[in-house]
Amino acid sequence: MGVLPCAPSLTQILEAARILRPLLPATPLRTFPVLNRMLGGEIWLKLEAWQPTGSFKVRGALARLAHLTPEERTRGVVTASAGNHGLAVAYAARLLGGIPTTVFVPETAARNKIRALEAFEVQLKRVGQSYAEAHEAAQAFAASTGACDIHAYEDLWVVAGQGTIALEILNELPQADAVLVPVGGGGLISGIATVYQALSPQTRIIGVQTEASPALAASLRDGQLYADYPAGPTLADGLAGGVGALAYHLARQGAIHEVAVVREETLLQAIGLLAVEAHLIVEGSGAVGLAALLEDAERWKGRSVVLILSGGNLDGEILQRAVTAFLAGDLR
Repeated sequence: MGVLPCAPSLTQILEAARILRPLLPATPLRTFPVLNRMLGGEIWLKLEAWQPTGSFKVRGALARLAHLTPEERTRGVVTASAGNHGLAVAYAARLLGGIPTTVFVPETAARNKIRALEAFEVQLKRVGQSYAEAHEAAQAFAASTGACDIHAYEDLWVVAGQGTIALEILNELPQADAVLVPVGGGGLISGIATVYQALSPQTRIIGVQTEASPALAASLRDGQLYADYPAGPTLADGLAGGVGALAYHLARQGAIHEVAVVREETLLQAIGLLAVEAHLIVEGSGAVGLAALLEDAERWKGRSVVLILSGGNLDGEILQRAVTAFLAGDLR
C-alpha cells in the first residue's frame, strides 16, 4: 500500500468543531415513529440535508478555508466537485470574506447543482465526463495559477470538519448499535469512523454505496485501491467514482466495519419513502442508508441505527419518480 494515509486526530476534529460552532448550528437528529414502525427498529436520521448548502460538505469546506494563510486567501482556491463540495467551498469562501474561487465540475453534474453554483460568485468550469477528469483539470489549474486546491475528501481539515457530525450525534445519542454512512470518496465516513473509534468503538460504522459505483466495496474485495472507478448511471451522483486512500485504509484496519451495496431500484424507493412518510427531501446519495435498511430489514429489528442523510439537493424529476415508485410499491 505504500505510505499509509494519515487520518485527522480526535483533537483536530474537536478543533474543527470549535471553528464551526459560531458558523453552523448543529443539525437535528430526529426519529420518526412511522419509520420505526415500518422498519421495526429505532431509526435516527441526522439531517445534513438541512445545511445551508444542502449537504454535509459545508463542514469540511469551512474547517479547511478557515486555515488558509493570508497569502493563500489572496491567491484564491480551486476545487473539483460533482456539485455539493463545490457549493460548500463557494459558500465558505463567501462567508469567510470573499475568497476568489474556481470550481471544476464534470459535464455530467446534476443540473440543479449547477444552477445552485451559478448563484455564487465563482468561476465555474465544466470539464470532462467524470469527477476524476474535473479533478485533474483543477489540479492543473492550481499548478499554473497558485490557487490552493481544496480536495473533496483527502484533505485533513476537510475530513476533520466532516467528523464533527459524529460529535453531534454522540452528544445526543451516546449509544447506538450502528451508524450507516454514504460513501463516495470517503471523507465523510473517514471523519465519522475516526471519532467513533476513539469514543464509541462498540458502535458499528457501516459504509453504504450503490451497485453502480461500489468503489470501496470493490477495493476491499480485490485488495487494491480503486481511486478511479467507472461508475454506471446512478441516482446517487455524489457517490459516483473512485474512493480515497484514507477511507480504504480505515476500512482495512477495522475502523469502518463493513460496506453495504444497495440496488438502484431500492434507492429510488428510499427517496420516495423519506419524502412521503418523513416529509424529507433527500438526494440519492443521502438516502443510501435507508435503502440498506430496506434490503436487510430483519437484521435491524429492535436495533438503534443512525442514518446520515448527507444531502438534500434532489432533482425534481427524480423526486417525482421516487414518490411514484414508493406509492406503487406500497411499502407502508
